[in-house]
Amino acid sequence: MTGSAPASRQAAGGAPGDDVTITCADGFVLSARAFAPAPETDLGMTAVITTATGAKASYYWRYGAFLAGRGFRAIVADYRGVGRSAPAGGTRALRRMRTRWHEWGTLDIDAVIDWAQRDGPDRTIVGVGHSFGGLGICVAPRAASVTRLLTVGAQHAHWRDYAAGHPRTLLRWHVAMPAIASVAGYFPGKRLGWLEDIPRGVAFDWARGRSDFADTIGPGGAAVMERVAALKFDVLAVAATDDPFATEPATERFLSYLSSARVSRRELVPADLGVSEIGHLGVFHERFREPLWGRSADWLAQR
Repeated sequence: MTGSAPASRQAAGGAPGDDVTITCADGFVLSARAFAPAPETDLGMTAVITTATGAKASYYWRYGAFLAGRGFRAIVADYRGVGRSAPAGGTRALRRMRTRWHEWGTLDIDAVIDWAQRDGPDRTIVGVGHSFGGLGICVAPRAASVTRLLTVGAQHAHWRDYAAGHPRTLLRWHVAMPAIASVAGYFPGKRLGWLEDIPRGVAFDWARGRSDFADTIGPGGAAVMERVAALKFDVLAVAATDDPFATEPATERFLSYLSSARVSRRELVPADLGVSEIGHLGVFHERFREPLWGRSADWLAQR
C-alpha cells in the first residue's frame, strides 16, 4: 500500500491540510486529507480519524485541524464509494461496486493505518472512530498498531439496539434503504437528502446486519472478530444520551467484541453541555470545540 505526495490546501477552519491519495491492498485509491502540527508542538503522535457510514471525510476536517493545533499529525479518508473516494465513472461505476461494509475497515482503514506507519515509522498511532468507524478501525488487520482508541457513538446499527420511539429510523434504514438500493444498484443518499451515496453492498449489510458482526461479514467473519477480541489497546467509548443509534445496548454490543481491551465509558448529556441536543453527528460539529474536542485531545495524548 502506498501514498501520494501531498498537495497543500487550506482546510476548513483555516488550518493548512494536505490532500493525499492512499492505495489499498486491492489497488483501490482513496482520497484523504492530512493535517500536520507545528514542529515545536509535535507530540510524535498520528491520529487516524475514521468516519461514520455515509458521512464525508470533509465533515471531520475541522476536528483534524484542531488536533494538529494540539500537536498531532491527523489523517482522515473517504471510504471507497463515498465523497472524494467515489469512483470516477459516477453513479454508473458506483452501481458496479461490490464493496461490503466490513471492507471499509479491512481494506480502507487498514490502508490509512499503513499510510500512518509509513509516514512516520517512529510515531505513536492513535485512533478516533465515529459510528461505524469505531468498529471499522478494530477490524483492520493493522489495528494492533493503534495504542489508544477514542470511539464516538460506535456501533453497527443492529436494529434491536435503536432507541425506542423512533419507528421512522427502522423504516428508513431497514426497509426503504435496501429496497431503494436494490432498484437503483446503489443507495442514492445525496438525492434523498439522507446521507452520501453508498455502495449497494454497504447498504445491504447495514440494513440486514446480524446481532453478531461476524455473521454480518459472513465467511471469514469469525476469524476477523477473533482478531478484534485480541486487541489490547485503551478504549474510551463516548456516546450522547440522545443518540438514537448508539444507545447503551448498541455501545455494549460493540464493546463486547473488545474483550482484551482496557475500556472506559463516558456519557454525554446535552444539558450538561448547555445544549438541547447532541445526537449522532454532533460531537464533530465545531460548536463542541471548546467543551469536547480539547478533552478528546488530552485523552489521546496520554501515554
